[in-house]
Amino acid sequence: MSLSRQTLKRLPIIKAGLLKGLNYTQIGRQCGVTEKTIDRDIKAWVESGDFERWLREEWLRLHAIIINQNPEEAYKQLSKLLGKTLVRRIEAKTEITGGEKPIIIKMWKPEEGDKSGK
Repeated sequence: MSLSRQTLKRLPIIKAGLLKGLNYTQIGRQCGVTEKTIDRDIKAWVESGDFERWLREEWLRLHAIIINQNPEEAYKQLSKLLGKTLVRRIEAKTEITGGEKPIIIKMWKPEEGDKSGK
């Protein structure tokens, strides 16, 4: 799906607004449109595939900053993301190959009060 000229014009404002934590109404005010228009713009953006690309680029940009400021937290979050990715890949592979037995991956989770898990 291609994006309309109007959506492409509003997209930089939408991206900046999302990064600032603004809601659709606030972003709409900045763009001079309603929140419904922003909702449609974002849906079209997601369907175009460009949203995922932008999200990955933003994540990598911010991760490069965070890893220098707080490498322990960056490691924890990256490990969570890796665990979720592995589970999804295994589930997808099982569905594609028609595997009969489910594969179960157990992730370690620190007990409450364990200082290593914070």
